[in-house]
Amino acid sequence: MMYFPIIVVLLALSFVGQEFLPAIEWAYYARLLLVHTVFYCVAVTVPYPVMLLLAAATGFLWDARYYVPVHQTGSDQAELAFGFTMLLFGLFGSVIQGVRPLFRRGRWELPVIFIGICTFAGLVIQYLVISFHRGGLYLSTEMWFQMLMTSLFSMLASPLILLLLSRLAKWCGYRIRLEGITRRFSYGDSL
Repeated sequence: MMYFPIIVVLLALSFVGQEFLPAIEWAYYARLLLVHTVFYCVAVTVPYPVMLLLAAATGFLWDARYYVPVHQTGSDQAELAFGFTMLLFGLFGSVIQGVRPLFRRGRWELPVIFIGICTFAGLVIQYLVISFHRGGLYLSTEMWFQMLMTSLFSMLASPLILLLLSRLAKWCGYRIRLEGITRRFSYGDSL
């Protein structure tokens, strides 16, 4: 199958693209989390074991790139533990797998909404863990709007990525859609 190496390359390219995406000033300095969006779009197209493998690899690379230890007296700790993103990708990838049957039937609405919800929930969980680690919870409207706009950008970009993945799957001969599935009986039919 050529589809799986291609999606690994696509995920790697999303890391490169993430470095060049600027923060958008009018949207409370929110940005498109391209890596997260591509991962969640890929998660809806692959089987569960492959999704878990991709969650571990993507989370590892994300943490390797953005892991920042905080230097305190006597210890070097990070606000988020290394590997925490792997856990989040695995958790929310599993949620996305729940709407995979709808996507396979050609329904894109709910997967797109779930990609935005999972992006928002991941940001909120990370913020709550960092706040717990710091020992205080600071809530501001700008922060919530920034998270909301980041999730909205993910939702807006996800149909394009899902369309790209559908075209790649068709080109590679990988079958995402379940075609030919029909009900045998409908209401009112006699047996």
